[in-house]
Amino acid sequence: MDLVYICRSGENEELRYSIRSAVANLPHSNIWVVGDKPEWYTGNFIPVKQTNSKYSNVRKMLDVIQNSNQISNNFILMNDDFFIINPVKKLKNLHGGSLLSKVHQYQDLAMGSSYTRMLEQTYFRLTKMGIENPLDYDIHVPMQMSRKGLREALKGQTLWRSTYGNVFKVGGTKISDVKVYVDGPLKFKSYDLNNLKYDYISTDDSSFEMVKEALLEDLFPEPTVYELNTKN
Repeated sequence: MDLVYICRSGENEELRYSIRSAVANLPHSNIWVVGDKPEWYTGNFIPVKQTNSKYSNVRKMLDVIQNSNQISNNFILMNDDFFIINPVKKLKNLHGGSLLSKVHQYQDLAMGSSYTRMLEQTYFRLTKMGIENPLDYDIHVPMQMSRKGLREALKGQTLWRSTYGNVFKVGGTKISDVKVYVDGPLKFKSYDLNNLKYDYISTDDSSFEMVKEALLEDLFPEPTVYELNTKN
């Protein structure tokens, strides 16, 4: 099963350490980067021009993925800031609990933000489809998908991970999100580096360097075959 990254432009040290973590800890067939890539990356790549908002750019990348015959029919969707910190023999489905609870949380935190609107639209679409108590799959961990299923999940202007997980009833285990925040309104829900309960960790722009120095450099010091040079 292929491992597929949706990737922004730039040097992207997050991608370097994410790939190192996947090579070390997650069985997979091929690695694909879709979107843009840093100069050091030497693996499979499908370019997608990125000119719009982050959401629109990602949807374009996902559309390319679901239409690509080069990528395995069943694949693992990754972001460049997902890190696998323990050996994972078989990927399990994971979710963050009630999607409605997350909608309410973001309405309190950021009423009117584009992400809050997407959460609301996703919940509305899923309940209109007859799905009672939909689950939140928009947590920062790898997710197994099929290209056919992704095509279905992309039909509406909704969050594709939660749409996919609920429409195809993937179920799974509830976990707390694993994203580390060092500032901003979500700092209160930051994953605790001193209590790593799960096999994954994720970062944002403000936390990556801290997590890299505290954890990733020690866990994954060696370059992979996907790196042009040996820069750490």
